[in-house]
Amino acid sequence: MTRSEFIDIMIKSQNGDKNALGRIYEEYFGKLCVTAFNIVKNADAAYDIASNVILKLLEFEHDASEIHNHVGYLITMTRNEAKNFLVKQNREISVSEIWDAKSKEFPDMLWLDDIYAVLTNEERELFLFHNVWDMTLHKTANCMGITYGVVKARYAIIKKKIKAIYEKGRK
Repeated sequence: MTRSEFIDIMIKSQNGDKNALGRIYEEYFGKLCVTAFNIVKNADAAYDIASNVILKLLEFEHDASEIHNHVGYLITMTRNEAKNFLVKQNREISVSEIWDAKSKEFPDMLWLDDIYAVLTNEERELFLFHNVWDMTLHKTANCMGITYGVVKARYAIIKKKIKAIYEKGRK
């Protein structure tokens, strides 16, 4: 989705078209979940956080054209929601919640749990930007504030680690 498409959808939503956000939901909800999971390490909480981000977009009342990078905006919203969740969680007593496992909107996080178990925090962030958000390695390097060479080397390590996980699972 391009920035202009995102802005058009946001404007339609602000003008009362509550179904307009459906396309944003379809395209980004899974990515929002994975981004949240990267921080909270809990699939149910990640789903809730991603849902909160979508709800905040529905309630967005500012000038949508001021959003210059919609992907960065969504990532930042998700990270902030996840951090708020962690702060709130530290103050609450947790209660088990039931999640409908048949829901098709929520991505299966088991594969992600396996991958994140072997990746460092820097590798997780790189994996998130490049594999989940489909950013190029150059753009990922800019977002992470490191050189392209470092990103390329880290990504090669990530691929080796993931390949090792799945080769181990085949045996």
